[in-house]
Amino acid sequence: MLASDKTAHLYIFTQQFASMMASGLRLVSVLSNLAREMPSRRLRNVVEDITEDVYSGINLADAMEKHPKVFNNIYVNMVRSGLNAGKLSEALEQLSEYLEKADNVKKKIQTACLYPAFIFIAFVIVFHVMSFIILPRFQVLFETMGRKLPDMTLLVMNIGVFYADNWPFLLGGLIFIIALSFVWVTSTDGRLIWDEMKLRLPLVGTVWRAAAVSRFLRTFAVQLRNHIPAVQALRLAADATANAYLAEIVWQVAERVESGETLAASFGREEIFEGIVVQMVASGEEAGTMDRLLLSAANYFDTLLFQRINSLTAMVNPLLTAIVGAGIAGMLVASFLPVFEMSGGAY
Repeated sequence: MLASDKTAHLYIFTQQFASMMASGLRLVSVLSNLAREMPSRRLRNVVEDITEDVYSGINLADAMEKHPKVFNNIYVNMVRSGLNAGKLSEALEQLSEYLEKADNVKKKIQTACLYPAFIFIAFVIVFHVMSFIILPRFQVLFETMGRKLPDMTLLVMNIGVFYADNWPFLLGGLIFIIALSFVWVTSTDGRLIWDEMKLRLPLVGTVWRAAAVSRFLRTFAVQLRNHIPAVQALRLAADATANAYLAEIVWQVAERVESGETLAASFGREEIFEGIVVQMVASGEEAGTMDRLLLSAANYFDTLLFQRINSLTAMVNPLLTAIVGAGIAGMLVASFLPVFEMSGGAY
């Protein structure tokens, strides 16, 4: 199952499209049948529009290009290349494989984030229950006792009271910080700085880097396999990295290649590409098997990504559980400590 319905529907459409074209059916008939079978109303409407355009004589790639929210530049250019080479079914088959593998990486990252998100939400819920329900009730009980409370209890109560009294201001401040961060990250300079920082962060930086390089290499390789010129393929693949810093590096590589430099020499200038990438590019240029070797490099980075995610998850999840568990246990112990002392005869 793919990570999102949108990706899943596009993958199913592409796979079915490739199979039907390989059967030798007419393009308009294939599109008409696909439009009727699409479970997504949005995609069905788009395919119906494309069918009408193709029936009226418009090129399939040009018809798809009218719907950029469904078919991006990479998809359109690969379809165009397949049409020009008379190998549309092969291009679509490679597209379906590309969509599936790219989505597997996305799904792996999302799955790794689920447990930390669950732990964080659990802690937030417990903290709010303590602050708004349990602590206020115990506070009344403690005040009637008229005795000095343990320091740990006072600390937890003061934090809870402060939060309960000021949560609208704290929430407003948090929203302001998030909005300000969003504005900065979506700006050109902010996005560039943030995306570079992500790649250099301890532990998680290697995960971001492996994911971005894998997306780039796979996109670049699939386009080369469909006979898209190297410079154009580089620029299209730059957009697929989902990282502005890496995209800028790839654009610089494309400019140097366009001015006559070899791909291997241009890639070799950039620190972000490991030795294996440069070696694969150099071997591919020499042997004329660039697409195959780049796909091998992309598979290597996928494997590296999965290994690092598994290692990071195995290290972080128990640590996070211990920290959050200790925090929750500390709040509960601090809340009930006076009751325990009173029942034990301390008061």
